[in-house]
Amino acid sequence: MRGSLAAVSQNPDSVASPDDLRALSVDGKKLARYVEEDGFADGLRAVKLALGPDFAERLQRWAVMVIHPDLIAQRRVGRALTFLRDHAFEPLSAVPFVFGAEMTAAMWKDSLDDATEDSLTLCDIFCAKTESLLLVLADGGRSHDEPASVRLSRLKGSTVATKRHSGHLRSQLEATNRIVTAVHCSDEPIDIVRELAILLPCPMAEFLTSADAVERGDAPSNFEALVAEIYARTAPHDLNVVDAAERLLSAAPPEQGAQEARAAKLRLRDNLRRWRAGEGFLVWKEFVADLGAMGVAADSWDAVLLATEFVQHSRDVTKK
Repeated sequence: MRGSLAAVSQNPDSVASPDDLRALSVDGKKLARYVEEDGFADGLRAVKLALGPDFAERLQRWAVMVIHPDLIAQRRVGRALTFLRDHAFEPLSAVPFVFGAEMTAAMWKDSLDDATEDSLTLCDIFCAKTESLLLVLADGGRSHDEPASVRLSRLKGSTVATKRHSGHLRSQLEATNRIVTAVHCSDEPIDIVRELAILLPCPMAEFLTSADAVERGDAPSNFEALVAEIYARTAPHDLNVVDAAERLLSAAPPEQGAQEARAAKLRLRDNLRRWRAGEGFLVWKEFVADLGAMGVAADSWDAVLLATEFVQHSRDVTKK
């Protein structure tokens, strides 16, 4: 790590000292990886341009959240905002964007090492299902011993339902499964820099300057207006797994191939019984073939919801 940090600080174009970088993360190995990534130095430069030389301290007070397509489809962003405000987080600036496959690969490349090909495919499909919303939050309840991003990440809860309690944000939002997770939060300040550099569809310095202006009281937050705009252009949909299965099974067969459609529905009904009993996993290519016979789009909400619920997520089948 020392060599990487020294390289950053000695670069003539560097904007961050080793002390600045250490203030952004308690994980030395992570920090060493990030400083070698393409775009990270540009992200640091943009942060300092927007927030000034004390940017490392400023980032201690901020958290970043991504509101995923499922929360927008279910019209539950207001529920998330209530939770955030109840815990002293206030929205500053937000921007809509659509995940690309290269974004999901960059964002979670370390955590997805053990993911199956089916799970990776479904992650890409889900993330790009509709717009997401990237949000910067100020933490009015932060202890000086803990960065805002760390506090919010702890309040968020795990992607695995059995590893979180009823008070976690994802539990309050009724996050469905390990892919359909309602929200993502940056784990610590260094992740804010990295993830904004990956996800932002607009200049990073401009976006952070707008958040800074809201925090200073010089401008209003655009968050609730943006949510209304996204709702207006995004069709609502419930994400109940049981209802999704019934809708797929009751889908009208195509005019051509009715016999194939009936056979596909019978397979789906039998597979659902097995999947629910834990007797096997959904195989994406087979599922897509049956959906095609039934005249159902593989990227429909009901198909995505069912697939993410029953696919094998980890290559290690002992992991739940």
